[in-house]
Amino acid sequence: MNAAYLAYVALGQTLAAQRGLVWALPLEPDGRVRKGHGWNLSALAGDVPPPVHYLNHLGRDAKMLKALAEQSKELAPAALSAAWQDVIKAAVLEQLLVKRNTTGHIVSNIVRPLRVLATCLPGQEPWQLTTQDGHHAVQL
Repeated sequence: MNAAYLAYVALGQTLAAQRGLVWALPLEPDGRVRKGHGWNLSALAGDVPPPVHYLNHLGRDAKMLKALAEQSKELAPAALSAAWQDVIKAAVLEQLLVKRNTTGHIVSNIVRPLRVLATCLPGQEPWQLTTQDGHHAVQL
């Protein structure tokens, strides 16, 4: 672990605590957040539905699992590591509450790419990423 990662996660945890959010989300074996426990990003942003966006999946990305299977690298659906979950939650809150980005942007352009990276690089934690890892993920 490195100091930048720890500081970023600490920021996320502070933002979560300020909003009364539970940091440790209960997960199903495949990484889905148990029903009723996901973060309602639209409500956090003060948006008027529709649409309503949630942070409700902290598991491997299904499309990336299919791409890996085509290359004979079978991985089962599973929850991401605690470190990946923490960086995703921190990124969501930083993007939503600090940078004030839209919930649609966060779900599509922040959460999914992080889940894709974590899926195609099993066994690696966020602070271990290299440019080669990013290149590999883009190729997949």
